[in-house]
Amino acid sequence: MFPQLQGTEESLLPSKADVPIPWTYRFDWETKQLMQGPDGRYVRTKTYEEYLQEAVQKILRTRRFRYAIYSERYGVDFLAEKGRMRSGVSLSVIKAQAEEALEAHSEIERAQVQDIRFEGDRVVMHLEIEGVRGTTRMEVDAWKR
Repeated sequence: MFPQLQGTEESLLPSKADVPIPWTYRFDWETKQLMQGPDGRYVRTKTYEEYLQEAVQKILRTRRFRYAIYSERYGVDFLAEKGRMRSGVSLSVIKAQAEEALEAHSEIERAQVQDIRFEGDRVVMHLEIEGVRGTTRMEVDAWKR
């Protein structure tokens, strides 16, 4: 009376290859504007690695609770310390907050700050990001004091 299904449940679920790669708009961090192509349209990320890198930049450069369009899980708290002297800024706290904020993103399974240091008036982080579909390494200029 009822049809019999052949195979396993895994064969019925969509594979990772069937799910489209997520994308986001590219941002020019010097001008603080979305990038535009020659035709005037906003530029989107093309690969998963570009997507991860752009998402990481956006998370680490956004102060938490600053914009109503983002949830309370998006952004970092350490940007409130911007402008303080080096002696008042704890790199270990920044590292922990950065890892926690990145791992709250649905596409990021693991984020690890490999190195964090002051370079002049900036705080620079070297990151290893493990996403759902791949990994990437990158350097992020977390803030300019």
